[in-house]
Amino acid sequence: MIRLANVLIIDANADRSAALKERLARGGYHSGVALTAAQGMETARTEHPDLVLIGTSDEGDAVDLGCRFKGEPDTADIPVVLAVDRLVAEQCGRCLDNGLDDVLNIGCDDAELFARMRPLVRLATMHAELRHRAAMARRFGVAARARMTNAEDTPPAILIIGDDAAPVAAILDGCGDIVQAQTLYDAEELLVRRNFDAAVLSFAQEPEGLLSFCSQVRNNPRLFNLPMVLLAGLGTDAADAYRRGATRVLGRPVEPLILKAAVLTLVRRQQLRWSIRGALNDSLADATRDPVTGAYGRAFLEAYLASRIETAKSQDRHLAVVFFAAPNIDVVRQQFGDDAGLHLTQQVGQWITGLLRAEDLTASFKSNEFCVVLPDTPVHEAEVVMHRIAGVLAYTDFAVREVYQPIKVWVQVGCTVIGAGDTLDSVIARARQNLD
Repeated sequence: MIRLANVLIIDANADRSAALKERLARGGYHSGVALTAAQGMETARTEHPDLVLIGTSDEGDAVDLGCRFKGEPDTADIPVVLAVDRLVAEQCGRCLDNGLDDVLNIGCDDAELFARMRPLVRLATMHAELRHRAAMARRFGVAARARMTNAEDTPPAILIIGDDAAPVAAILDGCGDIVQAQTLYDAEELLVRRNFDAAVLSFAQEPEGLLSFCSQVRNNPRLFNLPMVLLAGLGTDAADAYRRGATRVLGRPVEPLILKAAVLTLVRRQQLRWSIRGALNDSLADATRDPVTGAYGRAFLEAYLASRIETAKSQDRHLAVVFFAAPNIDVVRQQFGDDAGLHLTQQVGQWITGLLRAEDLTASFKSNEFCVVLPDTPVHEAEVVMHRIAGVLAYTDFAVREVYQPIKVWVQVGCTVIGAGDTLDSVIARARQNLD
């Protein structure tokens, strides 16, 4: 059975951990259980799960146990979440101060549970991709960072949206660059102009279109990772808010320290994503790069993908492979010259990369053709990505050097996911079967 992620539950309460394991299984997560802190630490060192959920520790304080994970090099990059029966402000503050990744009320409904877990699992995917890409780069003689556990120490930018922003701004005062937007329209304008590490939506009366705004942000290729905290009134359907893209829903009134911890924890996570994105670029060097397009070259792709396929099969993980071809680039080359064809090819590759997540890999496969590898991505999600990128490319007017007219590309696509008996050749052949 394909696993969305491997979760380690550490809880001295055997009945509660068994119930949580069964609940996670219904959502596609594979869980292991450790009843003692010592067993949990040893399992984490040897198996390196995607996520650790800590309930009651047999050694005392659960936050202290989380600190042990963050303090060991082998486990520091595993997201650690405290699973509690109710949120306590002091405990949330301690988790923030000690670098834990979240505090989750385990009595929440499934919509919140899985919505809160997804970005943490995706963060684990980024960490795994960083390790995998660095190991592959070493085979090509390229030194690349394999681990990132701390975000760059830069003041965050936080956007507070709504007609009740002042109390939130007061709570977050001194935590970074706090920017306020009175309306959703003002927020849209700001999000176009600059980057933010998190957004908080705080309205005395929730306006029409609030959840549509959340969906719009989540579906924007540039903003889809932006953490959004929604301060919800009594009439808000929290489950629907999570489905529409909210990262965290907190009911009003909320204790100031709980709100502060929630926002700053998400800020830290977002800044860590940016740090990992930068480290992933370490492996893109002359020895691994295609000299024409600037993307990863075919030799690196084939070595990387072969390794990724074996990992996906051995760990029962999703792995999707997508191909994009633009055959009419040859027509542009014939009509306007080699430099025009080169410039257009480079732009197509850059657009594809720009529309993907940081952990997805883009490589030049052959003339006018790119391969994209999407780790931990099921086929239905890969197809959405494929068609979205193909649509953007097809409707874009490209500006090409020394060509004084807009240029369009005709895009062909192919997609597949890894199966039990697959090899590198079978995967590539199946993904490209609609291109030749």
